[in-house]
Amino acid sequence: MRFLEELKELDFFLLLVVLAIQGFGLLAVYSATYDGGASGLFYKHLTYVVLGWVVILILSYEKFENLLDLSLYIYLFNLMLLVGVLLYGKEVYGAKRWISLGFINIQPSEFMKFSLILVSAYILPFIRGLRDRRVVLLLLLYAFPAMVTLKQPDLGTTVAYFVPLVYMLLARGVPLRYFFLAGALFVSFLPLAWKYLLKPYQKKRILAVLDPMSDYYGSGYQLIQSKIALGSGMLTGKGLLEGTQTHLLFLPEKHTDFIFAVIGEELGFFGTFTLSFLFLLLFVRLIHYHEMFRRLSEKIFVAGVFSLILFQFTVNTLMTMGLFPVVGIPLPFVSLGGSSMLSFCMMIGVLQNIYKKYKNPYMNLTGEPLYE
Repeated sequence: MRFLEELKELDFFLLLVVLAIQGFGLLAVYSATYDGGASGLFYKHLTYVVLGWVVILILSYEKFENLLDLSLYIYLFNLMLLVGVLLYGKEVYGAKRWISLGFINIQPSEFMKFSLILVSAYILPFIRGLRDRRVVLLLLLYAFPAMVTLKQPDLGTTVAYFVPLVYMLLARGVPLRYFFLAGALFVSFLPLAWKYLLKPYQKKRILAVLDPMSDYYGSGYQLIQSKIALGSGMLTGKGLLEGTQTHLLFLPEKHTDFIFAVIGEELGFFGTFTLSFLFLLLFVRLIHYHEMFRRLSEKIFVAGVFSLILFQFTVNTLMTMGLFPVVGIPLPFVSLGGSSMLSFCMMIGVLQNIYKKYKNPYMNLTGEPLYE
């Protein structure tokens, strides 16, 4: 009975939005991997969706304060897995990003996104200025996984680590002048990064956005085929299982990074617009959470989750439209990938636990540090 009573306290609006987004993913993965029937990859994706909801329910009952207390340990465990990828990881297309557990492959870099947001929500409320020693600790916590992830190599995920940090610092109340200064330093660093840090294939992907036809069968191929798929869907799409780019094998990575192109080809503008509108509802709801939550750590956490989902949605959709370089950034809750699905479901589950506390008008916040 108590379980059912607490279940009623969940935010069913947000959960229904997430479920609808996942529904688009299930349809797209089913079509993208169709081979005379539902494929093993589709059932794998369905399994992760179900496991994701189990994770959401479990974490909705775990107090956010307890997770904050464990955040450093969760981070260290995840960092250990990341290092393990370099030593024992499974190599796919020249990149080591997965650890094989026999019956399942996990991608620790996806779980590290959750770990970094959680540990930042724990540390940031205690930082009182730039001279605080915790600033160095926070920078190191981001630097270690960033260096390991770059070695895989995975530039897109490395960037995805730092985007939520910017939003969380804003939520913490860091003055804007520091962001302008950091932005200027970042821009001045770009020529050095282009010359010394970026690999040749990464440079080609960036240049392919400007002129994909210059390397049609190389770095421009995915962008061209994705744009063809999206454009050919027109208003209503070709219909489920009827996409020519998808089923004639013109579109690479159609069930992962380019899943949005599959939706555009088979469900048309109406399909992509509906999916984008669902994400908009999700973002608006998360903004509502930020206004509702009172503790600084809670505001920081929801800011991190909001910015990560927004970043990955924006980069993935722009990439499929040929407006952004090809990077390994999955579409949240939609692309095939168990680690990504479970990581985002963990974030939703934690937010549900915080939400339940504020939904009850008789909640007791005595002794809790509130946002100033």
